[in-house]
Amino acid sequence: MPEAQSVVLLVEGDIVARHPLAEYLRDCGFTVFEAATGDEAMQALNTQDLQIGVVLADMTTPGSGFALRHWITENKPGVEVILAGSIEKAVHQASHLCQEGPALAKPYQHLIVLDQIRQALARRKTREP
Repeated sequence: MPEAQSVVLLVEGDIVARHPLAEYLRDCGFTVFEAATGDEAMQALNTQDLQIGVVLADMTTPGSGFALRHWITENKPGVEVILAGSIEKAVHQASHLCQEGPALAKPYQHLIVLDQIRQALARRKTREP
């Protein structure tokens, strides 16, 4: 079983966007689980044998975004969350994003996503006992 430090849950309703990013992250050495909705993400996070370190979730995916981040914060402390969404949505929610955690504006470059995931895992590691 892979360690949480290398496991990413990618929540994206658009398979055309999700699949290439998932493959890229796998090529970078991460174990990647994919979910199309927030409900699928919560189901994956509740699976006992999965050690997910970071959730990268699209803000506009049904049941995803801020509600999913809140659920993770309440139910899965220690799991880092990165939200991604259009610039317009990010600007509209800027104050909320700054207080809750990192966010990415779409479209994004894979290297930027990789950097954000590595930073999130580093934050997680510093909090572990």
